Amino acid sequence: MQFRIHHVIGIALLLTVYHAVSPAQVAGSLPEDRLTQSELSAHIRFLASDELLGRKTGSHELNIAARYLAEQFRSYGVVPAPSMTDYFQDVPLERHTPPAQGMLVLGRDTLHQGKDVMFLRGDAADVRAEVEYIALATAEDIKTRNVRGKIVVARFQNQVTALARWRAATAEGAVGFVELFGTGISWRALQQYLRRPSIRLASEGDVPSSLPYALVDDRGGRLDSLVTRSGKITALLRSAGVQRSPIRSRNVLGLIPGTDPKLRDEYILVMAHYDHEGAHGGGGSTQTDTIYNGARDNAMGTSALLAAAKSLALQRPARSVLVAAVTAEEEGLLGSTYLSNHFPVRLRQLVYVHNSDGAGYNDTSLVTVIGLERTTAEPALKTSAERYGMKAGADPAPEQNLFDRSDNVTFARKGVPAPTYSPGFTSFDAEMGKYYHRPADQADEQFDFAYFTRFCKAFAHAARLIADMKERPRWRVGDAYEKAAKELYGE
Repeated sequence: MQFRIHHVIGIALLLTVYHAVSPAQVAGSLPEDRLTQSELSAHIRFLASDELLGRKTGSHELNIAARYLAEQFRSYGVVPAPSMTDYFQDVPLERHTPPAQGMLVLGRDTLHQGKDVMFLRGDAADVRAEVEYIALATAEDIKTRNVRGKIVVARFQNQVTALARWRAATAEGAVGFVELFGTGISWRALQQYLRRPSIRLASEGDVPSSLPYALVDDRGGRLDSLVTRSGKITALLRSAGVQRSPIRSRNVLGLIPGTDPKLRDEYILVMAHYDHEGAHGGGGSTQTDTIYNGARDNAMGTSALLAAAKSLALQRPARSVLVAAVTAEEEGLLGSTYLSNHFPVRLRQLVYVHNSDGAGYNDTSLVTVIGLERTTAEPALKTSAERYGMKAGADPAPEQNLFDRSDNVTFARKGVPAPTYSPGFTSFDAEMGKYYHRPADQADEQFDFAYFTRFCKAFAHAARLIADMKERPRWRVGDAYEKAAKELYGE
């Protein structure tokens, strides 16, 4: 008995010492300090479960995830966003299936759908028209060219440029749009990708989507040489048309009103995408596992979003906070694009986007902030990591252009400071590669739940620090998006 009494006293003393230094018990303890590994792990275990089949955009399982997120918001006391009656923002999407039949006759060359040419946009068409060759001209340049009634031919540069030029050609009355693909990427591999149905934002009436768009295999440059030297040349374009069908998907939004009378009309957006790759027989799949669970990408970021929502609702910051789980990131940043174009308050009231996304982690002593040094929120981002025993590191792979590959960029382009808070990594090594967009990305015994918990707490704390900053965050002088910010905020 005496031993047991001494033992209990000893344990009590140890617990007293432990609690004396525990972040949850220090002066000024915050709700994020008190988040537990068990409650946070429950989120990621559910979101990355086999039952949700990889949370593919447009799937019933992604809608289940959306409902789960909305009910978590409700339980925290997060209210619907301004002008909304519930937590769901419908995002109008379409599934586009390439036609089985199509052909392009250019000079003496006859190119067939699925072999030499891929029709990727537009309705059924059968047109013969003069070619207007624009080479590498921009969308703005097309407005100065006489393309009405013509088939526009250009050199392919990238997807963003292609879409902008196709829209411009449509607006100026072209009857067809052809891009010559001349890079060193395998055409066969590209075809396999392009044959799959794709998901896109539905047209909202700004530009009709009927203009046929064809991508042509011209890696040798022969067709480019033909149209360059031939002067006037006609082409024949036939396509059965891309099939379009509507898809239901939703962003999940909520509001935490700010407490400061002077700052509560400014907003911080805390954001993460909750969709992933679904289930299919692609890279890394096996006969026994075809589910791309997406624990690291991005159930981890979505769980961090929930951590922030709960913590900030329990102890509200000075500025108002909008929390958003966005859909269709894996399909091309579609959910965040729609949100940025249909924001529930005036966009100039949004002063910062706190996004979480990532391919995984290979250094649990870090959080990696893509764009860390690009805004005046840098000290807050560093402090948030340090509170939980980590350091905030900058982008270790700038050649990957990660800043412009996640949902943050849809707001950065409009001028809003918008880094991405990611799990810690020092390079895209084998440890990252075996999980990134692979069925192995699961919340299983290989997943570090202790690090995940610290990451979620740090993300939530960063949101608080930024929402409480005396001066709103800004881009550093000379940043690529500083000009857009000046236009947005009237500076």
